[in-house]
Amino acid sequence: MKTAVFALCPCLLLSAFAQTSPSAGNKSGNPASTQIADLASQVIAPDWDRLKPSPLTGEWERGVQGMLLNANKFALNTWYHDRKGFDKQDSPYLDFKGRAEAQIRPVAHQVFGLATSLKWNLYDPAITGISREEATRRTIRMISSLAHHHKANQGKTGWGDAWQSALWASQAALAGWFLWDELDASTRMELTRMTEHEADRFINYKTPYYRDKTGKIITPGDSKAEENAWNSTILVAANVMMPHHPNWQRWNDKAIELQASAYSAPGDWNLPGSINGFPFSKLNGSNIDPDGTVINHNILHPDYMTAIMGSATNAWIYCIGGMKSPKASLFNGNRVYHALTDLLVKDGKTMYVSNQGQATATMYYPQGNDWGNNRQANYWLMDIMADLFHWDTQSSIKGHDWARARQQEMQAMQARTTTGQYYQKRDEDTFPSREEWISYHLAFGYIGLWLHQHQLVKFTDAPLKAPVAR
Repeated sequence: MKTAVFALCPCLLLSAFAQTSPSAGNKSGNPASTQIADLASQVIAPDWDRLKPSPLTGEWERGVQGMLLNANKFALNTWYHDRKGFDKQDSPYLDFKGRAEAQIRPVAHQVFGLATSLKWNLYDPAITGISREEATRRTIRMISSLAHHHKANQGKTGWGDAWQSALWASQAALAGWFLWDELDASTRMELTRMTEHEADRFINYKTPYYRDKTGKIITPGDSKAEENAWNSTILVAANVMMPHHPNWQRWNDKAIELQASAYSAPGDWNLPGSINGFPFSKLNGSNIDPDGTVINHNILHPDYMTAIMGSATNAWIYCIGGMKSPKASLFNGNRVYHALTDLLVKDGKTMYVSNQGQATATMYYPQGNDWGNNRQANYWLMDIMADLFHWDTQSSIKGHDWARARQQEMQAMQARTTTGQYYQKRDEDTFPSREEWISYHLAFGYIGLWLHQHQLVKFTDAPLKAPVAR
């Protein structure tokens, strides 16, 4: 199937669409939503002829590729067979044994990691032990099952409309978008219904904040930084997948607002002008402290400082869709990164731990870490972003040095077994979806490095408009 080529247009294309009845569960209050007769026809796959994906060059970059392939190996073997038992299920759609985070999120993460390897042409059956054809079949089966079981397709019995379901849906949507040319018509339709449904939830959404403009803490111990960031991604996914959808501009406007608000600091509402069309004066509060730190789980939590990547990875999604990336995706990334690397916190220590001026893989948690102290992937991806997005200009040790120190530790963690499994003990990371979490961090790290190595990422602070066909 030939992929259309798109260019930016100064105006939003207005088109007429065939109408039908709304799909189950739509709460957007926007009648244009879910009334397109053939919703899947709105999807434009990435222009792979433009991207021409091929393995990264460079020794360090090949190490990134190796880590992702190890994660693929674990996903397609131990995880698929022993952890999930998917090989024992005969029906076309997998039974996830539930519709909550524990059942849906792990699969969404894995399909994103697998689809990245497959479509970016780095998948290697010599490492995974599974042929490319079989890996594709399993990945598509998981994607189609995620879409099929969503509320947009199953009504009240499906998953979705949950506190974090926008994140899970965005990972499944992007995986399906990568493999779009290989999906059957039913999967395409159900995937687009899922994507549209989760995106429409946020059109009239009231953006939450940790602190209001008077300084009052609204949600004690629980910044809304991370959730605003991850909720923005389903809107971005919907925008790049369906550039001619009648809700495109509304999705875009809310995505920009969520990204600008996610890591907003006190006083940012006084900044002059706007960012990608969103006036700073419309920020109704803040989600980080003035020094760039984030309070979550009732502590100063470095893990949730790195969750700015929920917004920042959007820059790469826009790029894959042939658009310029909005500067809103990176808002305050430099402030947060400087806090991680150089801010003196408890006992005069920094959260990133150096040794005689050299980067290490060690983290200091000034108030503890309820997920465990052996996490590296989130900081590794944060370091890659700091290097590529120039967040590290005020850091005494640069992002690429921190990333390389962490990657040595990450490769050593994977090398402890032959299965590709990263963690060996639960206390290394208590997060239930820890292996799957590794997979999606590695996938985004690879994509970011690839796009920047090929000089494809361009930023704008102007309002975004939908790309239209030439």
